Amino acid sequence: MIRSKGIFHSHLVVKDIQRSVRFYCGLFGMQDTGFKDGDLVFLTTPGSHDLLALNPQGTGGYPGGCALEVEREHGLAGVQGGASHFGIMLEDRTDYDTALALAPEFGGRVVSQCEHGGLVAHAYIADPDGYVVEIQYGSGELPVIQDAAHSVSQ
Repeated sequence: MIRSKGIFHSHLVVKDIQRSVRFYCGLFGMQDTGFKDGDLVFLTTPGSHDLLALNPQGTGGYPGGCALEVEREHGLAGVQGGASHFGIMLEDRTDYDTALALAPEFGGRVVSQCEHGGLVAHAYIADPDGYVVEIQYGSGELPVIQDAAHSVSQ
């Protein structure tokens, strides 16, 4: 089996690069990495190893580069394709509530909110292009529900 370090970036085709940078940096505290690949802008969450690549209008990276998907990305800003959403883990409930309250200020729209019996709360926010970002807070571990019908005896 090949050993993976995990998913290292997501790549979004966006209509307006500055509007998208404002949304992800303003609402989620991401920062521009300063790495340049043609017109692409790469954002990261401080203290983590994630990357979000923003591609203005599907123009791609350096002309003549190896990204063969560039031609099919033209005009895809906001088109979901087969991807439903991606998630951002927030530190705590205060950050979660703040993100919901501030989303419209940064061009976002709250799509839905869910609470599962006090175990986990999550919400879906559409970014300015319509991409859906799931937000949640805590450790990132999935909750384990123990009940008599499903408990494991030791």
